[in-house]
Amino acid sequence: MAAITPSTLVRGSAGDFTLHIAKFATTADNADTWASGIPGIVAVVATQIDTNTTQASAGVGATYSGTTITLYAGEDNTAIQLLVYSRS
Repeated sequence: MAAITPSTLVRGSAGDFTLHIAKFATTADNADTWASGIPGIVAVVATQIDTNTTQASAGVGATYSGTTITLYAGEDNTAIQLLVYSRS
């Protein structure tokens, strides 16, 4: 587990919510955390954006507590795209 930062971060509007799209390079590992600083998070959606090495290692997920987001990957060194919906 390590603290990581996105390689790109884009902010936009999604109806009543603000949408942040964060891309993490192929160095994201299971249980890495991102101190996003985004207030009012209501949902996070994680997708894997590179090729996994085995079927068993496919997939990613994310949870949040306050403004800190924890990434969960089926294998280490995974590229992840994260959608963060917030009321900010």
